[in-house]
Amino acid sequence: MTTDTTKLRHLIQTLQRFNQLDPKMQVSTILVLLEIASADAAKADIAPQDLEKRTGLLSGTMTRNIYYWEKGHADVSGAHDMVTVSINPQDRRKRSLSLTNKGRAFVNQIIGVLSDGKTERQPVAS
Repeated sequence: MTTDTTKLRHLIQTLQRFNQLDPKMQVSTILVLLEIASADAAKADIAPQDLEKRTGLLSGTMTRNIYYWEKGHADVSGAHDMVTVSINPQDRRKRSLSLTNKGRAFVNQIIGVLSDGKTERQPVAS
């Protein structure tokens, strides 16, 4: 396989991992988790407003996507418990987003697939 083919294979396997969680998952939902994971890995604070700027999603859409990864929402499936929403200690009007241990475990699986094509389906720890 060529390098490009291998990279595409890894990307497909990554998307299949998200598909195992929810076959109807939209790209915007995936982007929200990955942006939170990126900030979490950098030990940086990220708020819903930051995600709106980075992804171009509107506030309502962003809120639904965050709830999807957190505790779920009445209008969407989810409740994956991979994200925590907390009050920002510096400004109580703002919310901070971070990965839970379960979210970190899932993202680490995604990184494994992207880096070496490892495709074993591992249970996501609670």
